[in-house]
Amino acid sequence: MLMASYPAQSLFPGFFRRIIAATIDFILIALVWFSVGLELDFLPNFGENSITFVALDVSKFLIVFLVFIIYFTLLEATLGWTLGKLIFQEEVVTLRGRRPTLLQALIRNLFKPVDMLLLLAPLLMSPKTQTLGDRYAKTLVINRDAGVPGIIVEDRYIFTFKKIIGIILLLVSLAGLGIGFSVMKTYLPEIRSANQAAHAHFMRLEKGIAINQNVQAAYENASSQLRSQMTLEEYQQRIQENPILPTALERRREIEFNQWTFTEQEGQQVAAVVKGNLDSLFEIEVNLAKEQNQWKFVSGNFTPTAQ
Repeated sequence: MLMASYPAQSLFPGFFRRIIAATIDFILIALVWFSVGLELDFLPNFGENSITFVALDVSKFLIVFLVFIIYFTLLEATLGWTLGKLIFQEEVVTLRGRRPTLLQALIRNLFKPVDMLLLLAPLLMSPKTQTLGDRYAKTLVINRDAGVPGIIVEDRYIFTFKKIIGIILLLVSLAGLGIGFSVMKTYLPEIRSANQAAHAHFMRLEKGIAINQNVQAAYENASSQLRSQMTLEEYQQRIQENPILPTALERRREIEFNQWTFTEQEGQQVAAVVKGNLDSLFEIEVNLAKEQNQWKFVSGNFTPTAQ
């Protein structure tokens, strides 16, 4: 079967048509996203001299990703289109104009997150307006009334307007990914260290309470800020007067931290607030200070979860 050529189309009508068609499909996926309780607050939130991270619920995220893959893959492999593509009279075909196989549809959709991270730059830089997924799956998205494009020879050294826009988007996306990688490289170790410091303090408390209410180890390993505010006796009395703490410490290994706020001074992390929960029983907030490059306990609260 020979590939038929078709008249060149302008860049932006076709490009925007694909963007809007994809937006319609992603609205459907967004409905699933919010229906399982996911939000967009997992992205870093920058405040004045602070930055907050919220953990993404991975199990729910995998459900949405699975729905995403099934929706696009099955519809494109069986019908050649999704709802958005149907509205704009577009369909997915192979380079020979046939309907893609299940494997081809799966490959092109597995690459969709990568194409989105690259701001669809590969689509604009391709002679046949192919995404990375299309290239590896050997597929195209065409107007249902148009033929499959023939072999397009394009000098890779000629910078067309379309290619220039694609290069700009690629550079912007790479810059954004670089910034994101730098932020995570800086803060992921801090998140782990803050978690370890909080867990270590609770561990010392648990052991101290078990050994005749001796919490000296926890006190001595706390921050200088805490020790300047209260003596060992005052600290121990505070522990004894907390009716919730013994119950919480019995299950401290089940504590899950899910939010971290770091405060900076002169480019250095100096304080952290770590929040989490213990099953559905307690909400936890731990304040930490950084001393001699180590996170130290300042204060913490276990509060019953509002029912």
